[in-house]
Amino acid sequence: MCLEKKLCHCSVIKNYPLGSTSRIRTGGTALYYAPVSTIDQLHEILFYCRGEKLPFYILGKGSNVLISDEKFNGVVIRLAGNFKTIQFDTQNRTVTAGAGASLMKLGQQIALRGYAGCAYMGVIPGTVGGAVTMNAGTKKEGAIQNIFLSAIILDPTTGCTQLYNKNDMNFDYRTSALLLSTKIVLQATFTLDYQSEISPGEACNEIKKLHSLRRSKQPKNQHTFGSVFKNPPNRPHAAGWYLENVGMKNFRIGEAVVANEHANWIINTGNASANDIKEIIHIGQKRVLEEFGVSLDREVIYLPDDLLA
Repeated sequence: MCLEKKLCHCSVIKNYPLGSTSRIRTGGTALYYAPVSTIDQLHEILFYCRGEKLPFYILGKGSNVLISDEKFNGVVIRLAGNFKTIQFDTQNRTVTAGAGASLMKLGQQIALRGYAGCAYMGVIPGTVGGAVTMNAGTKKEGAIQNIFLSAIILDPTTGCTQLYNKNDMNFDYRTSALLLSTKIVLQATFTLDYQSEISPGEACNEIKKLHSLRRSKQPKNQHTFGSVFKNPPNRPHAAGWYLENVGMKNFRIGEAVVANEHANWIINTGNASANDIKEIIHIGQKRVLEEFGVSLDREVIYLPDDLLA
C-alpha cells in the first residue's frame, strides 16, 4: 500500500518537488514528502520505511544541503509541530528545544531572557537538529558544543531512543558523531550562563551587530547555503582565502556562480542545477590542492548521496 493511503494521522505528498525546500534552490522530486508534528507520526513513517525498505532523510531548513537533481525514491521527512517547541528552565538555567525549532528563533529567545554567549545562534539559518548534528557556529563567537548538555536521539533502524551527553557526541569543528548518519535528533538541551550585567536589550544588540557584520561580508542573494568548505585545520588562512587566490571569485557554470563578496559562497542566480554546483565545488577543491597542497573538506551535505554512501 502506498504511504499516503497507509497513514491516516499525517499529511503525505507524493512526487513532491524539492527545489523550494533548500536555500540554494536545487532538487528533483521525492517519492514522498512528509511533514510530521508528533513522535507517533515519525515512528509511523519510519516503520513504513523499514517495512518497504525505503530510504529517507530528515530535512530541516535546507540551509547547508545540496539536493540532487535526480528523483529521490524515498521519503523526505520534515519535523514540524511539537518538534518546534522551545522550553526554558529558569531554575537550572537550561533550555530545551525540539529538533525542528529554528536556531535563529532559539538564539533570539535566549537573548530576550538576558543570557549571553549565544548571539551566533541568532544569525545562523537552520534548525536545532541540524545545528547539533553539524556543531554549527561562527569562527569567533562560539559553537553548539560549548553549551550542549544532552540530546534525545532516535535510532531509525530500531525505533529506540537514547540520551546522548556531550561525550557521546564527539564534537569537532563542524561535525559530530551524528553527521552523515541516519540517527535523528528529536530534541536538545543547552546550558545557559546568566550574566547579570547583560540586559535583554544588550544581548539582542549583540545579535544585531553580528547580523550587520555578516551582511557586510556575505552576498545579499538568499539562494546560497553559506560556507561551502570548512576552514582547513592547522593552516594560516581560511578556506575563502585559498579559493580567492586560485581565481574562484565570480567563477560560473550555468546559473551557479561563486560570490564576488566571498569565494567560499556559491549563489544560484536562477535555475542552477545541483550538478553545476557540484562541478564548481570540485574545481575549487582541485585548484586549491594543486596550488597550495591544501585539501578542502565540504561543509555542505549532498543529499541523498552522502547519506546513502
